[in-house]
Amino acid sequence: MNINAKYFGEISYEKEETIQITNGLFGFESYTDYLPLSFHDEDDSMLSLQCLEDQALSFILMNPFMIYPAYNPKLSEQDLKDLEADSPEDISFYVISVIKEPAEQSTVNLKAPLAVNSLNRKAKQVMLEQPEYTFRHILGDMIQKEGE
Repeated sequence: MNINAKYFGEISYEKEETIQITNGLFGFESYTDYLPLSFHDEDDSMLSLQCLEDQALSFILMNPFMIYPAYNPKLSEQDLKDLEADSPEDISFYVISVIKEPAEQSTVNLKAPLAVNSLNRKAKQVMLEQPEYTFRHILGDMIQKEGE
């Protein structure tokens, strides 16, 4: 299959590469089929989450553990059930980012990450009960704290 991806142009992909987001992303509930595309060949530190139902729609995701190694999201039993996961170890997390100029002013949403079952490609945006996480963590502040 082919798609004209927002940041990558015309690309080919296989159905097995896609993810299905249960109930869509907050504010975009009607869109459930996405193709994650890495900006870096060697890792998943930054992804474009390309919507397959609307080619103009794409989200920038970051691997939260690459920017904030102390990140420790805890899923509810219902979230694990919705993702059809046998274990929390089957889950990968990504945070939605708002990229700004300069890059240090970019923000990430640690409160509502995208949880992806890496075995069956089912995903769900979850709302963490942990009060230490908010919707807008400034990237520059996070990197500075880690380096101190």
